[in-house]
Amino acid sequence: MMKLLHRMLPTTSKLRALLGLLLLTCAQVASAQQYDWQAPVATPTQAGYQRIQLSPEITGRLQPDLSDLRLYNSNGQEIPYLLQTEQPVQYKRLFRTYDIISYTHRQGCCSELLISNQEKRRLNNISLLIGNADVRKEVKLSGSDNRQDWYVLKERDLLYAINNRESTAEVKLLDFPLSDYRYFRLQLNDSTSAPLNILQAGYYDTYTEAGKYTAIPVQQVSRTDSVSAKSTYIRLQFAQPVYPEQLEFTVSSPQLYYRQGHVQLKTTEPRQRRRSKRRKRREQQQRLIPFVLSSNAPAIVVLPREKVKELTIVIQNGDNQPLEIGAIKPLQLNRYLVADLNPGETYTLRFSNPKVGAPSYDLRHFQDSIPASLQVLQTRKPEMLQEKEPQQSSGSTVAIWAAIALVTAGLAYMTVRMLNEMDKKKQV
Repeated sequence: MMKLLHRMLPTTSKLRALLGLLLLTCAQVASAQQYDWQAPVATPTQAGYQRIQLSPEITGRLQPDLSDLRLYNSNGQEIPYLLQTEQPVQYKRLFRTYDIISYTHRQGCCSELLISNQEKRRLNNISLLIGNADVRKEVKLSGSDNRQDWYVLKERDLLYAINNRESTAEVKLLDFPLSDYRYFRLQLNDSTSAPLNILQAGYYDTYTEAGKYTAIPVQQVSRTDSVSAKSTYIRLQFAQPVYPEQLEFTVSSPQLYYRQGHVQLKTTEPRQRRRSKRRKRREQQQRLIPFVLSSNAPAIVVLPREKVKELTIVIQNGDNQPLEIGAIKPLQLNRYLVADLNPGETYTLRFSNPKVGAPSYDLRHFQDSIPASLQVLQTRKPEMLQEKEPQQSSGSTVAIWAAIALVTAGLAYMTVRMLNEMDKKKQV
């Protein structure tokens, strides 16, 4: 140990450097664990992973990447979490079933599956959910509108290798020429084996689902209709910085309209001092987002995700009367913190510290293991922390004590060394 210290601290200058490092480490740890705000979380009623929805009042006080956010239990222990964000548009596939009118079997001969398509959808495939079976089946497909006259769609096809290792059933797709018959008849050759266990018949429908949004509270709204500029100016002011991602307009009059305009975002980015970057600074402070409001489309304006405390909407009226707008609703996509919680436990979010980096939890490696459908917990109104109390983790405490011990050992070593040198000088 002494040899190691001798290499690390051969001079008093390095000892001073070590002392400086100790002070810096302590300052960084203390700084990294201090937050300006906190928000209590609703008490969980069940155990397991749950979502904590982050309100606009919380996200507006965070860094853009939401890195300065921590979750603590009642004992002050840091709880690992994952961040999830709603997607503006989600594409999903849904298996929609057909009515199976009958499924009959003739021993040693064949089976016949009769499917109803009463809505006469235009189809070119049927998906069959079949119980696992190590067998090959020859099939024939035909269509009819009256169940009397049948017309061939596919003379011969094969169903085989029905073996799903993760489930007891497998979906098999049967393709055929596009048709809109009211009935489909599938005939299967069972001459060499028992019938298949056909559980469902249907098709996969791809559809879109809009993401979930939360309304952002507006502190003050002011409107000016300028006759000379032929424009309407609407100013929205917020009580704190927020991240609006959509503006939803309620236009009550006229019935038909088409208006161009733009949104002027007054960002909260810090000003840059160099004159060569003055133009860039101006663009950051007054970014313009063009839009069109039309009665033929939803009155929604999509905004880039930027932190603002106010914004101005400019609508060009031309020679028309100004729009009668009942309401303008700023929205943000829902964002959640996903964590493993205990029922009856008290949890608190602490946040807002630009010096804090993003946490590194093991949980990020197991995102696929967390259920998709989770209970959502709300947060109470954020509270400002009057006194920034450090929430030190055990790792941070160990690091500080290790640094103190190292410096103490170094000081002791240097003291002993100096005393030895003084004794040698006295002896000389």
